[in-house]
Amino acid sequence: MKRSHILFAIVIISISFIGCSEDEVVKPENNESPTASITSPVNGASFAGGAIINFTGTGTDPEDGPLAEDSLMWTSDKDGLMGTSTAVSTSLSINDHTVKLTVTDSEGNTGSESISISVNSGAGLISVPATAGYPMGWDEFISGHEDPAHTVSLSAFRIGKFEVTCELWMGVKTWADANGYIMNDGVQGDGMDRTDQHPVTDIHWKDCVAWCNAYSEKEGLTPVYYTSSAQTGLYKDASTDGHGNIGSDCVNWSADGFRLPTEAEWEFAARYIDGTNVSPGDKHSGYNLFPDIDDCAWFRDNSHLSTEPVSQLQANSLGAYDMSGNVYEWCWDWYDGDYYSDSPTNNPRGPAVGVYRIHRGGSWGESSTAIYAYVAHRGAWYPHTRSLSGGFRICRSGSGQ
Repeated sequence: MKRSHILFAIVIISISFIGCSEDEVVKPENNESPTASITSPVNGASFAGGAIINFTGTGTDPEDGPLAEDSLMWTSDKDGLMGTSTAVSTSLSINDHTVKLTVTDSEGNTGSESISISVNSGAGLISVPATAGYPMGWDEFISGHEDPAHTVSLSAFRIGKFEVTCELWMGVKTWADANGYIMNDGVQGDGMDRTDQHPVTDIHWKDCVAWCNAYSEKEGLTPVYYTSSAQTGLYKDASTDGHGNIGSDCVNWSADGFRLPTEAEWEFAARYIDGTNVSPGDKHSGYNLFPDIDDCAWFRDNSHLSTEPVSQLQANSLGAYDMSGNVYEWCWDWYDGDYYSDSPTNNPRGPAVGVYRIHRGGSWGESSTAIYAYVAHRGAWYPHTRSLSGGFRICRSGSGQ
């Protein structure tokens, strides 16, 4: 071997041993991506709007094992970042969501898994505790029909977290049409860019009564409304020539089915703070939490001159959305401007007869300074009135879900 070749080999061997002790091992760079696994909820799961959804998952590095909690990130394609942890509990907007769990290892490699879930309006009932007395009405002038303020006691009831959406309306109506019910079709709110998550409108009081019975039957509950005081024939025909207006003696108030709230129930839910205190009658629902009406109510100045999807603004203290603005809401009661002067103290249900039925809450078409969004304000329409500014929310007697 030539001398130059021997020297070159010695140099190479020497370089190989420099900085590499006998017990030191050079770990190869890890280029494998970590894996993400969503354990709950399952793909395709459905939830009621406002529900707290529990998301759990894991992240695993192929060499180092489980990843730290801050290495896991949950996102929704509709709502954005949901949280960073192996477990995240949150509510999501009413929509179809693609929820992704993204995991990142120490070298910046990422992996992900996605599921599809839906959040819909549904009934979304909120339990309202019984009250031994709240000051219904308002002594200061609003429209001249809200006084005198008077003490009202209510049994426990449940009321819709949301105005009834077109999605829920049509889902029940499809069943109702196949089971002997007659009612108007209803539409997706009013204005531009309407969707099934807008409140149903263009329905009259009788439509709401028949629809509530259909919803009750569909869900295996006892219907509330009947065609006579004998309470034998179900109220099913809301057409002009069908079942007409009915009185409180045609209502099974102890039934567990769906119904319209009474005016007293609606106002208590709209003014609710903590079960004892209520918010002022001359302010919007949620005023005690959000004094700026823009935060709680859709009206002419912020609604793009149309209805809006339910639950997009802040809820009141009870957790109910849109009790001021968006659409007027039908209530059970007949209207009488002097009714408050001799209203029963316990569970008032309105006059025995009348010409108009109560609606509450105001709508998207009113000014932010108008009286209609005030929680004590009383409005009324003929029972056969259909309006693109009018809808409703549902109620059930008793406590529970």
